[in-house]
Amino acid sequence: MTEMRHEDVAAYALGLLNEEERAEFERHLHGCASCAEEAGAFAAMGELIKGVHPDDLLPHPPDPQVESLLVRRAATERRRRRLHRTFMSAAACLVVAAGVFLAVSSMTSGPNPDSIHSPARALLMTGRTYSATDPATGVSAVVGLEDKGWGTHVALELKGVKGPLQCRMMAVGDDGRSETVASWGVPDKGYGVPGSPDPLVLHGGTSLPQSELNHFTIETFDGRTLATIQV
Repeated sequence: MTEMRHEDVAAYALGLLNEEERAEFERHLHGCASCAEEAGAFAAMGELIKGVHPDDLLPHPPDPQVESLLVRRAATERRRRRLHRTFMSAAACLVVAAGVFLAVSSMTSGPNPDSIHSPARALLMTGRTYSATDPATGVSAVVGLEDKGWGTHVALELKGVKGPLQCRMMAVGDDGRSETVASWGVPDKGYGVPGSPDPLVLHGGTSLPQSELNHFTIETFDGRTLATIQV
């Protein structure tokens, strides 16, 4: 007689024992509660896999429709990544092109170069400043001052002036002495006015020390005062 063991419960439940082994194991079940319980569990599993052919457990070629769907999705993802890379490359090129365009524009059709004079603009930001607007002419001016060994460095920002005009800036001392700081021409379009919003920015100097300055005047060559800036 074949010796039966507890491990044979799975073979019994799945119908893998021969007749003799099956009969012997059934006699064993009558006296072994744990095997009887396990046999019930294995029997339920046996019902689940009863219709499964062993060949069905081997790898199969993918379903053509599923394979086609996966291929399409992979292709779509590759196209999406490719388009994203193309877009990012184009965006980078656009940024570079925009920088070049702005650089060129600043030298051609960009802001009026009369408005971005670097030394004057720097002095207007760092020096001692004074401002005024003439209610009669509408001209406004900001003056920046910086002490120098030879006198006073002067910067001017001028708005609200229309051309054509020939103008000058005069520095007037406490003793009444006056000196020309700078002179310039105003084109037809003007500075700091509708249609030409950029101001005129320039710089010059006077031998008068800053401590002796009283005021500045912006005037035309024919003597008309456009603005007076008290110091």
